[in-house]
Amino acid sequence: MAENEKDTERILKELAALKEEVRKLKVLSAGFEERYDEMLKKEEAFLSQMNEEIEREITVMVLGAIRKTVNKETTSLKILRRRIRNQVRHQVSKEIKKGIDALMPGLKTLVNTEVRKVSLEIMNQLKRQTGRQLEKEVIEQVKETTSILREQKEDSERRAIVDGLTGLFNRRYFETKLEEELTFAKRFRTRLCLIMFDIDHFKPVNDTYGHQTGDTVLQEIAEVVKPLLTSTDSPCRYGGEEFAVIMPETDTAEAFETAERLRKAVEERAFYGGETLIKITVSLGIAEYPTHALIKERLIEKADAALYSAKNSGRNNTQTAAK
Repeated sequence: MAENEKDTERILKELAALKEEVRKLKVLSAGFEERYDEMLKKEEAFLSQMNEEIEREITVMVLGAIRKTVNKETTSLKILRRRIRNQVRHQVSKEIKKGIDALMPGLKTLVNTEVRKVSLEIMNQLKRQTGRQLEKEVIEQVKETTSILREQKEDSERRAIVDGLTGLFNRRYFETKLEEELTFAKRFRTRLCLIMFDIDHFKPVNDTYGHQTGDTVLQEIAEVVKPLLTSTDSPCRYGGEEFAVIMPETDTAEAFETAERLRKAVEERAFYGGETLIKITVSLGIAEYPTHALIKERLIEKADAALYSAKNSGRNNTQTAAK
């Protein structure tokens, strides 16, 4: 009987050891506390039930042990102990695995979220570090491109209104500018004069010295004209060897003085065809708004008629349009 009590005590100790193992598993599974608490409750209920069954079985075995030998009793208890241990371990492992499987999707989601957050923060840091330099380079590139585009635009606009040979305004600009100045003169009741002038005997210059010399003469005529005019005057190449000057807020007397200064400056300038000195003169005609004409076309006709009157009067002189 004493021997049986010892065996029973050993079994209880072993059960206590199993409980200790379960406790250690609880510590190892600390990351899954909530789920593990549920598992422990199940385990305690299970062990409680098993203890009751064991106690009943032990009681039956102890009572039956009186009729059996000590060896047979010991063997039965060992088998029972092994079976109980295996059952408990299997059940605990099953519950732990079930808990891990249940928590794993959430854990994966949490890890993926954290990885994305860290990756995003790293990318933002890189952007902040490189962004300023990139922004500076982009701004410089935009400034450079804008400057080039502005220059190209200004060049295109200049080409559209400037004669490529002489650098004076071209015929297209002349037509638009004269219309604008006439509108202004009508609105504010001011005067406006138009000077038309032509190079005398220009065709023989081209025929004798060549078109390159003729182009040089045209360029030098433009050089003579520009310094003699005010900033509000518009010198234009009307076509071929013919030129025009639009003079806002200018009456006939003032335009005549300017025309004569221009004529004398051309006459006194030395032009060359190769090594040969060429005598170059111009004839000029003046028309005034509103004295001679009220619209653009008539003003041009009047100034042109005055120009041809100067040519018919021996050239190298200035004539005013007839009223």
